[in-house]
Amino acid sequence: MCISVYAQVIPIDSLRRQDANGVPLLLGQTVTVRGVVTMSQELGTPLVYLQDPTGGTIGYDGTFWSNTDNGDSVQVTGVVTQYNGLTEFTPVNSSTVLATNIPYTPRIVTCGNVRLDGETYEAQLIRINGVTAVHNTSGANVTTWTTSGSGTNYRILVGNDSVEIRIYSSTNIANSPVPSFPFDVVALVSQFDGSAPYTSGYQILPRSLSDFYTQGGSGPLLSSISYSNIQQTSVTINWQSSTASNSKVRWQAADSNYQAIAYTDSVTNESNVTNHSVVLSGLQAGRIYYYNVSSTDGNGTTTSSTQYFCTQSNSTGAINVYFNRSVDTTLNSGEIAQGNVNFQTKLLQRINAAQYSIDMALYSLNDLTQIRDALISAKVRGVKIRFVYDSRDNQALVNDLIAAGIPMIKRTTTSAIMHNKFFIFDYRYNTSHNDCWVWTGSTNITNAQFFTDANNVIELQDRTLAAVYTREFEEMWGSATDQPIISRSKFGANKTDNTPKKLNLNGTSVECYFTPGDNSSNQLQNLINSNFDYDCYFSIYVFTDYNIANRMKSRFTNGRYVKGVFDRDTSGGVYEEMKGYGPFAWNPPADVLIDFAEGSGIYHHKYMILDPLHTSSNPVVETGSYNYSNAANNSNDENMLFVFSPRVANLYVQEWYKRYKISGGTAVIGIEQISAEIPHRFELKQNFPNPFNPSTSIEYNVPKASNVLLKVYDVAGREVQVLVNEMQVSGTYRVNMTALNMASGVYFYILEADGVRIDSKKMVLVK
Repeated sequence: MCISVYAQVIPIDSLRRQDANGVPLLLGQTVTVRGVVTMSQELGTPLVYLQDPTGGTIGYDGTFWSNTDNGDSVQVTGVVTQYNGLTEFTPVNSSTVLATNIPYTPRIVTCGNVRLDGETYEAQLIRINGVTAVHNTSGANVTTWTTSGSGTNYRILVGNDSVEIRIYSSTNIANSPVPSFPFDVVALVSQFDGSAPYTSGYQILPRSLSDFYTQGGSGPLLSSISYSNIQQTSVTINWQSSTASNSKVRWQAADSNYQAIAYTDSVTNESNVTNHSVVLSGLQAGRIYYYNVSSTDGNGTTTSSTQYFCTQSNSTGAINVYFNRSVDTTLNSGEIAQGNVNFQTKLLQRINAAQYSIDMALYSLNDLTQIRDALISAKVRGVKIRFVYDSRDNQALVNDLIAAGIPMIKRTTTSAIMHNKFFIFDYRYNTSHNDCWVWTGSTNITNAQFFTDANNVIELQDRTLAAVYTREFEEMWGSATDQPIISRSKFGANKTDNTPKKLNLNGTSVECYFTPGDNSSNQLQNLINSNFDYDCYFSIYVFTDYNIANRMKSRFTNGRYVKGVFDRDTSGGVYEEMKGYGPFAWNPPADVLIDFAEGSGIYHHKYMILDPLHTSSNPVVETGSYNYSNAANNSNDENMLFVFSPRVANLYVQEWYKRYKISGGTAVIGIEQISAEIPHRFELKQNFPNPFNPSTSIEYNVPKASNVLLKVYDVAGREVQVLVNEMQVSGTYRVNMTALNMASGVYFYILEADGVRIDSKKMVLVK
């Protein structure tokens, strides 16, 4: 029998990959991993739990057990085995202690996380907070951890949620009182399942009495860990603690997904506070870093899990936006959006300019032989190319690239898809910060998508963003080298959260998320909740995520505008509810339309614009490959960008406004009937805010159906804008006005109904 030996250090999650029956794919093979020991001597048996940022495993070996302690950073070589569902090393051929006293923060989970998805957490240190009861396996309450034999199983409950807990007789927990409720427990996730497919029997193993925390009996709880003030050589790390405690941050530069963590730098602030803010300086521009935080109070120390931050690069931060259909420039704020763009020409320019590397993750590559030829020519002139693609079908152009020697990896065939559409240009083998580009958006690389279907492309010049996308690419690629390592290539739910989210592109804030690890649906919901103060405009191919729709509805019912354009196929989606149909109808309905114009192609856009006409409200565009669907969030490989930029938001709203108008939308943006109650008389109200820059809202009452005209004039009596010119039924209306190309000064707005002047008021624009 031939036994493979993996001499290089691999992430722990690579050795834990399993087949459909839950059996490790590397069973019987010799591998080497590195990790921090989280349990060694406590159970009285030679079980050593260790984990790295990707997962946990167990070494079952007497020599290894006797030579390690908790907190040891170790390198271990051994044979992969399985025992009742647990992936283990038996025997351990060699082990080396690399460092000692390394803290490891437990992962906070729920009982249900472990019970229903235990494989994700197996052999990892976890914490379950707020235990409210302990039962024996018959369901009776217990007050003492009474054990027999090697140990006894109980169930802990948090409300109605529960999970099995095993108390070993060898620990000092045995026969001690159950802590007073509520308490928190730290434990290792284990499994005891005697038959395939090894998907049940998950339980948790506390190590000692010190793993139970009641009020006043543990280090502070840490929350809201984040980074801000992203500069080229510094960032600020922020977090909160449940009690006044000191602050410590450890960090190191992270060169790839496959780098061992051994923090090289740290800074401590001994001030006891609950809101922690620590500035890290002396950093390198355009880099990704690992970090963790810790705080110590009178009861102990709590250390976070590994986090990620990044620094600003020296790049230009240039952002180009392209649309392959026409745009409407009425709302332009000084820059005309680029419509009717030949995407093939733009992409060819980017490929032909590449000097060092091209990484591409694509759902489709078909028809476009010029793109194929340009990629092959790039390889011939020495550009390093790597390609990740979906497994749906045998695409001819893909085969041509393979024949030309371009290395590739195909997504594992499942019901989910590799739905990304991104290129990374000139990041690898290149130290320049001004050559790196990321190309993404809604567009697949096909003739129909480039020339027939409605699509958008965004390309961004930034080395840090290219580094972030490269991390995502290399998780699917399985290595940081020119060749893929299939054994550790990960797609879909197998991927981990290993990228920083917030970036500074030369002054433009950008956030970057990848599914399913980043739960992009939640990220978009949070964005809607925090950045939707006035207007939400969207264009979408598939919209079936009711969580996103309900967050929009909540803002809509509080007086915000929601306007959108859908593809023709709205089956199974939120369109009907938004339109005012069905038991959960929006009332009043939102102004949503179906795209029936400009040819026979599909409406393939995936973007949302929040407050593009209100520069003081931090306008933002969400775009990328992400449809608003459960599949996109939970199983597909997708990418999503938030670009906080008035300029970019204005470019997108010019495209959206064209799609909206030709699909039947009103020619004036921002008119909304806010009440159907019949007013007593015509009335024009004062605009708000006033003074304003650049947007303001005007409300008026219409007591009977009338032809309504609302215009804006300057002090010389010249007409500046027509805000309303249409027949309106009785009710109260609000119109949003944006002073896009108006100078600072005093203006007047006049309301007329059926040719009769009703009233006029003064407003002040201050820029």
